[in-house]
Amino acid sequence: MNRPIRLLIVEDSEDDARLALRSLRRSGFEPSHRRVQDIGALLRALVEENWDAVISDFSLPGFSGLDALQAFRSTGTDIPFIFVSGTIGEETAVQAMKAGASDYVMKQNLARLAPAMERELAQAAVRAERRQAEVDLRQFEAQLRHAQKMESIGTLAGGIAHDFNNILGAVLGNATLLRQEIGPDHPGLVNVDEIQRAGLRARELVRQILAFSRKQAPELLVQPLAPIVTETHKLLRATLPTRVTLEAHLPQPSPSVLADATQIQQVLMNLCTNAWHALPDGTGRIGIGLDEVMLEFGSHDLTALGTLPPGRYAHLWVSDTGVGMDAATRERIFEPFFTTKPVGQGTGLGLSVVHGIIVSHGGGIRVDTQPGIGTTFDLYIPACDAPAVGEPEPAPPMPAAHGRGEHVIYIDDDETMMLVASRLLQRAGYQVSAFTDARAALDAVRNAPLRFDLVVTDFNMPDCSGLEVASELAFLRPDLPVIISSGHLTEDLRLRAASIGVRSLLEKENSFDQLCPTVARVLALR
Repeated sequence: MNRPIRLLIVEDSEDDARLALRSLRRSGFEPSHRRVQDIGALLRALVEENWDAVISDFSLPGFSGLDALQAFRSTGTDIPFIFVSGTIGEETAVQAMKAGASDYVMKQNLARLAPAMERELAQAAVRAERRQAEVDLRQFEAQLRHAQKMESIGTLAGGIAHDFNNILGAVLGNATLLRQEIGPDHPGLVNVDEIQRAGLRARELVRQILAFSRKQAPELLVQPLAPIVTETHKLLRATLPTRVTLEAHLPQPSPSVLADATQIQQVLMNLCTNAWHALPDGTGRIGIGLDEVMLEFGSHDLTALGTLPPGRYAHLWVSDTGVGMDAATRERIFEPFFTTKPVGQGTGLGLSVVHGIIVSHGGGIRVDTQPGIGTTFDLYIPACDAPAVGEPEPAPPMPAAHGRGEHVIYIDDDETMMLVASRLLQRAGYQVSAFTDARAALDAVRNAPLRFDLVVTDFNMPDCSGLEVASELAFLRPDLPVIISSGHLTEDLRLRAASIGVRSLLEKENSFDQLCPTVARVLALR
């Protein structure tokens, strides 16, 4: 099979051009060509079409082959430029090669044209691959720098969330103390309740920050999707510009799924942020919807989703009136690091994260998009029956005292948390030895092991974690109960704590409401 080649010929003689083309055809090329006879036509041809090579006579009316070569090189085009001449001498040929010509062939020896063309095309292909590799490397380096920057931001966010947890704990703890002091009939109780509600909302923000920084493991629970969508809608409405119309379409009752609420929220945030960026001039409409569907064999959605089994699914969708996508872009949107945004404005990870989360939940994604019209992402997650139990009732205000003078050690590297917890425990009737240094607390037990009845320790401390404290206490005094308080209770932490005999775990944001009841319960089970 002949090899196609697009050839630009700079030649004033049509017969000579025909002879060069015949020589190439005999050697297995199938040239399509355009012949030009002046510098202006050469430059126009280079702009108007893509060529594989240029062959040029050296002696032309009104200009020389070197003039043609100089004009060619001024365009920055990197394809072979071969002189085919009957008059070029050896000295001139050397000059032409130094000026940037790829090769020269005498018209009396056109049999050499095809091998020269073959060699120069191969070298041009190597150069093109090298240039593309360099472009890909620069893009990857830029993406890697951006990913490293995002990782640094995530690490910073995780540290901020930990410190904020302590501040939040102090706010909620003092609200608990204040509620006890003023009593249930005090008119100021409504303000205390507002403080606590604000604190609980802040707790949700902390969880989102921890999820962003990947400091919190996924927590799969059977739960309705509507509250997650509602909360995300509130966050987006506070984030997106007012010129963006944000709609939510939620059914009653809401379908339930086995899902991690934070990850589903991340999916919606990513999709809506992308939708916003796709709106022309940042103005348009974004819709979020939810319903329950039955996917069956032969249905359009199930066919499009490929590997999903038939059954009940929660159907989430995000649509926009943005610029849409062409077919080539649509095929690549879930590839890691693929982005249509300028360098430095996107990692190309947002949609790959969306895809990974939905697939990890046993679901699938269908994308409907048209250039100039908009895009809709349809997300399908297996539906399940709602949990048999309702939402837990808020814990009632704790009684004034639970203890009978038992001696409790409380350990937290944050002094504010330590002071608030100490006051709560003392008010509940316990003796308290409080420490911000875990090693000092262990020394206290080592020096008087029978003096203490229970230990409450923070999990995340700089020099000695709560698990290390519990492990050391298991050797010093195996019957001494230990409670660990943590800002993010993961399944791994629960398993590790249980393996070393930790009696109970406290979620740090709720620890002051639950601290004294938990201490009383653990002491009662000794």
